Amino acid sequence: MTSSTPAITLPHGIDGATFLRDYWQKKPLLMRSAMPATAFRLAPDELAGLACEAEFESRLIIEHPNGAWEVRHGPFAGDEFAALPASHWTLLVQDVDKYLPDVAQLMEGFDFVPTWRIDDIMISYATDQGGVGPHTDAYDVFLMQAGGRRRWRLSYTQYSDDDLIPDLEQRILSHFHIDEEWILEPGDVLYLPPGIAHWGIAEGECMTYSLGFRAPSQQDLAADWFQHLVSLTDMRRLLDPPDLRLESPAELSEGACEEAARLLDPLPSTRSTDYRVWLGEHLTEPKPQFQLLPPDEAWSEQDLHDWLTAGRQLHRHPFARMAWARIGDDEVVLFSQGESRRLHHRMTDAVKLIAEHRHFGATELARLDASAEALSTLLLQLLNAGILEPQEQD
Repeated sequence: MTSSTPAITLPHGIDGATFLRDYWQKKPLLMRSAMPATAFRLAPDELAGLACEAEFESRLIIEHPNGAWEVRHGPFAGDEFAALPASHWTLLVQDVDKYLPDVAQLMEGFDFVPTWRIDDIMISYATDQGGVGPHTDAYDVFLMQAGGRRRWRLSYTQYSDDDLIPDLEQRILSHFHIDEEWILEPGDVLYLPPGIAHWGIAEGECMTYSLGFRAPSQQDLAADWFQHLVSLTDMRRLLDPPDLRLESPAELSEGACEEAARLLDPLPSTRSTDYRVWLGEHLTEPKPQFQLLPPDEAWSEQDLHDWLTAGRQLHRHPFARMAWARIGDDEVVLFSQGESRRLHHRMTDAVKLIAEHRHFGATELARLDASAEALSTLLLQLLNAGILEPQEQD
């Protein structure tokens, strides 16, 4: 975490380890004055401007006087906002962190949770009484109050799809039992684990930053894993067992089943190293719109040396996703953008630095116990893939 990163203040008596043990994916936590209100710099009209641009995924959610809900998708024309009612609507813009460094920097304050699961920061602006209705999320979320006030109502009732308003694009609950209720002020943060129903309603105009996490479903993992297994297969065919004595020519014998299993046995299992590497690649795969391109001019070893010697830093491209893992006693793997780089275990500290920090330079690199040649090779690979970039001086 850099010195300019907005610090997050956990409640008294709770540190990162306590949060993970007692709250993460277990129960909500309200954190009063957890962040400086000055950390949230985006103005409502700037957010509206982003929603008018095609590269941003945006939605308008309007609650009409008759109780009906309407969802509109961007990009929007500027005059659409002027035609909206005075209250009861919300604008949401996804993945703002991918384009605005001030927003991306907020993620660095959440280094007490698994950062490889972070998906994006969504920012919402709501007029008085605006919200997206009562709902549940399938992932963890930190709700950061950036401006104005929002009333959050929580329900610990277990809801299902049968409780949703039918024939509505937005997943809104048709009924909601209130168990807890808080009003968040600028700088307050509310953590919610998956499955906790919640309902946020603006009291006056307000802005909320939502840090959401990836939570792939069993179906998602199975579909991609089995597709990966298919990619490893060839056209070898099923043979009959050597002892082919048949009591019935139509019987699927135990020997035939064993031969079919033997045909599949060479494929990796979910307990194998291959599976662990695949999982790291899967979890760091970016959304289609956030693929990276190599730089216009390839970096050379001399370019890298000159850049670092001049005291300049490298930083992670805002589209890039990172994670790392140990593989046995001899290897470490760096994952990014759905790819893996397997390295000698002596590169562990270097891999951790690159995966954990969005900015670093010669000072941090000099502390590493790693081969200078191997480190230079890795940095050049990442620079020439567009995963790392030179951080220009302000």
